[in-house]
Amino acid sequence: MKWNKGLVVQFWLAMNSLVLTGVLTISMLYLWLETTHLEEALKNEGITAAKTLNSAIGLSMLEGDYSNLSPLTYSLQSEPNIAYVIIRDKEGNTVNQKGETTLGNLIIEKLPIEYYKENVGEVEIGLKTTALEKQQKIVLFETIITVIIYSILSLIFSYVISRRLTAPIKKLISATKQLSKGYRNVDALEKKGVIEIQQLAIEFNKMAKTIQNHEEILVNKINNATKDLSNKVAMLEVFDSISNSVLEDDVQSSEVIKSTLVNIQKYMGVEHISLTVMNQQKKLEVHKLEQYNIISSFILQLEDTCFIYAIDHKQIIVRNHFQLYNGSYFEQALLKEGMNSLLILPIIAKNTAIGTLNIASTEENYFSEDIIEQLQPFTNHIALAFDRVAAYESLHKSAYHDYLTGLPNFRLFKMYVQDAIEKAKQNNTLAAILFLDLDRFKAVNDTFGHATGDLLLRHISKQIVSCLDESDTVSRIGGDEFTILLPLLLDHTEPILVAEKIMKALENPVIIKGYKIPISTSIGISFYPKDGNDADTLIKLADHAMYKVKQHEKNNYAIYSRQDDKYFGNQIVLENSIRKAINNDELVVYYQPKINIQNGRVSGVEALVRWIHPEKGLIPPQTFIPQAEETGLIISIGEFVLLQACHQCVTWQKMGLPPIPVSVNLSPHQFLQASLVSNIEKIIKKTGINPELLELEITESMSMDINRSIVILQELKDLGVHIVVDDFGTGYSSLNYLRKLPIDTVKIDKTFINDMTIDQNNEAIVATIITMAHNLKLTVTAEGAETEEQVKYLKRYLCDNVQGYYFSKPLPATEFETLYSQLVMEAQKTILLYA
Repeated sequence: MKWNKGLVVQFWLAMNSLVLTGVLTISMLYLWLETTHLEEALKNEGITAAKTLNSAIGLSMLEGDYSNLSPLTYSLQSEPNIAYVIIRDKEGNTVNQKGETTLGNLIIEKLPIEYYKENVGEVEIGLKTTALEKQQKIVLFETIITVIIYSILSLIFSYVISRRLTAPIKKLISATKQLSKGYRNVDALEKKGVIEIQQLAIEFNKMAKTIQNHEEILVNKINNATKDLSNKVAMLEVFDSISNSVLEDDVQSSEVIKSTLVNIQKYMGVEHISLTVMNQQKKLEVHKLEQYNIISSFILQLEDTCFIYAIDHKQIIVRNHFQLYNGSYFEQALLKEGMNSLLILPIIAKNTAIGTLNIASTEENYFSEDIIEQLQPFTNHIALAFDRVAAYESLHKSAYHDYLTGLPNFRLFKMYVQDAIEKAKQNNTLAAILFLDLDRFKAVNDTFGHATGDLLLRHISKQIVSCLDESDTVSRIGGDEFTILLPLLLDHTEPILVAEKIMKALENPVIIKGYKIPISTSIGISFYPKDGNDADTLIKLADHAMYKVKQHEKNNYAIYSRQDDKYFGNQIVLENSIRKAINNDELVVYYQPKINIQNGRVSGVEALVRWIHPEKGLIPPQTFIPQAEETGLIISIGEFVLLQACHQCVTWQKMGLPPIPVSVNLSPHQFLQASLVSNIEKIIKKTGINPELLELEITESMSMDINRSIVILQELKDLGVHIVVDDFGTGYSSLNYLRKLPIDTVKIDKTFINDMTIDQNNEAIVATIITMAHNLKLTVTAEGAETEEQVKYLKRYLCDNVQGYYFSKPLPATEFETLYSQLVMEAQKTILLYA
C-alpha cells in the first residue's frame, strides 16, 4: 500500500514512535519504583514488629524464661499483614510459634534477638503479600491508563505537527508536478513555515524561471535550426542532383555543368547564373542555361578583370551597386541588363582556381554575408564534381590511350580497325595493318635505363605520326611495338610507301642525354580482306610478317604470306627444342684457336657453342642463337659455355699443354644481370681456373652506358680476368668511351677484315684501329681472317692476334688437343714466310 510510504505518515510514525517509546519507558520506570516502594514498606513493617518484640523478650530469652512469649507473639500475629511469628533460642530451637507458615506467597524477615549486644535467639516473621499484590495491581492499572492517555495525546499531537511540517513539501511536490507537465508559471513559496523549506521553495521558483528562460531560448534555436535544416536539406538536394550527374556511366562535363546551373538557380531563385571554367588551353569558357535570360555581358566581357582577378587571387568578388556613368563598361553593360548586384565565387580544386560561379540579381545589395556563406559550399561541391569529371575523363583516356605516348592503345586500336573493316565493306575498298617493332630497343633500354628508353619511344612515336595522314591511326600496343591502321585504300602500294617513309624517318640516330642512339624498325604488313576479316586476325598476321623480318635482316618490311604461318610455327618449335637441348645436354663447346702472328704461338681459343641435335645432327649457331637471345634462353646457354670453357682450360693444363687463355662471349642479357660478377666468381672457384687465363668478350654496344659499364667491368677486372671488346668498329661508342673502359683487347670485326685487301677505306680503318689500340696499351685481335693476303696485311700493320679459318675452324676439345702441335708449326711457318 502506498499510504504508508507518504511523507506525512512516515513523519507521523517516526515522531509518534519516539513519543510512545518515551512514555512507555517512564511508565515502566514508575511501575517498578512504586512496586519496590510497597514491598519495602511491607518489609519495614515486619522489621519494626520484630524489633519491638526483640526489646520485650530480650531479658527473658537470656534467662531462659519463655513463659511470657506467647502473649507477645500472639499480639504480633494478630496484625493483618503478619501471617506467623516464630521465636528460636540461640541454638536455633523453636521456643514459640504463632500462625501458619503455609499461607500462600509470604515475605519472610528474620531478625536476631540481642540483649546488650549478646545474641540470645532469633525471631522470624512471615508477612502476607495479599495487600501488597492488590496495591501493585492498582499501580499497574494506573500506569496503563496513563500510558494510553499519553499515547493518544501523542498520536494527535504528532499528526498535527507532521501535517504542518509536510504541507510546504506537498506544495513543492505539486509545483514540481505542474512543472513536469509543462506549466512554467508556478509558485511554491510559503510565507510561514520552516526556514529551510522556505529557502527550498525560493530556489525552486528560481529554477522554474530559469527553465522557462532556457526553453524560450531553445525554442528559438530549434526554430532557427529547423529553418537552417530546411535550407541544408534544399542544399543537399542540390548537392545530390549534382552528384548524381557525375555518377552516370558515361559522364559528360556539359551535363554536369547544366545540372549544376539548373539546381543552383532553383535553390537561390536568382535571375541570372553562369559558370566560367578554365579549359586545358588555360582560357576561360562561359557556360549558361539557354532556358534563362543569361546576361549577354557575361559572354561579351568574359575577359573582364573581375574573372581574372577572382581566379588568380582565389578571392570572392562582390558588387552590390553599379554606377551607370562612372562605372566600368562591364558594370554599365550589367546595369543595362537590369542587374544591380553581382557575385563571383572562385571554384577551387586541389588548391587551384579552375573557374568561377557567377550570379547576378536585379536587387541592389542582394549579396549579404549570409547569402555568400550559403553559396560558398556550392563552389566546393562544383569543384568535387569537376574533379570527378576530370578523373573520369582521365580514366577513360587511360583506358583507351597509352600512358607514355598518348597514342591509342591496343583496345582502342582494335575498335578503329573493326570500324575501318565495316567502312571498307561498304565502300569496297582495302585496309592495311602495319606492325612495327624497334630493332635492338631492349639493349638500348637495358643499357641507358628505362627513363631514356621512354624518351626514345616518345620521339619515335612522333616520328611515326609525322609520316601518316590524318585518317591513319597509330597505336602503341606495348613495349617497343606499334601498330598502324591505313583505312580506305585503293591498292596495295600505299602501305609499302608508308613503311619506307617510316624507315627513312628513323635513319638518323636519336640524340638523348648526349648519347647518339641509332634506331631502326622491322615492319610487317597485312591487308583486308586478303588476309583476314577481323581486327585480331589482321594484327596477328602483320605481327607474323614483322617477326620474319626480325629474324633475318631487320630494318626492313615484309608483306604477310601464308608461308609466314609455317615459319612462325617453326620458331615456336625451335624455342621448345632449345629448351630441351639445354636440359638434355645436347649443347657442346667448340674452340677456335687464335694465333699470335708476331711470335707464331697459339695465344688462346674462343669458346663457341654448338648444338648436336639427336636427329638433325649439328645445327649452326646462326639458326638458334637469335631465337635464344629473343627468348632469354641465352643466359642459360652463356653460363653453360662459361663453365665448360673454364673446366676445359684446367683440363688442358693437367694434360701438359701450356696455359691457353680461353675467351667466352657475354650476351647483353648476361652483362645486365645483377648477379653477373658473383656468378663468374663462383665458376672460377668451382673450376679452379687461373683468372688470368679467362677472357670475357663484350660487344661494343653493351658499353653504351659508360658509367654503369665501367663499374661492372672493373668488378670483373678485380677478379683477375681479361676484358675483350668484340666486333669493334660496328657499334656507336666513341673512342673517348673506349679510353675510359678497363679493357685489355679489342677485336676488329670481320666485316672490315673481309674487304681490307680490296677496299682502301677498310684497310685504313683496320690500320687506324690497330695503331689506336696500341697507343692505348691494348692488344688487337682480327677475327674472320680467311686468306693468306689478309694475314699478310695484318702482320704488316702489327696486329697481335688473328682468328679465322685461315688457321683453323672451331674444333671440338679433343680435336684441338690432337691438332695443337700442327697449329703451332703452321703458325711458325707463316711467321717465317711474311717476316
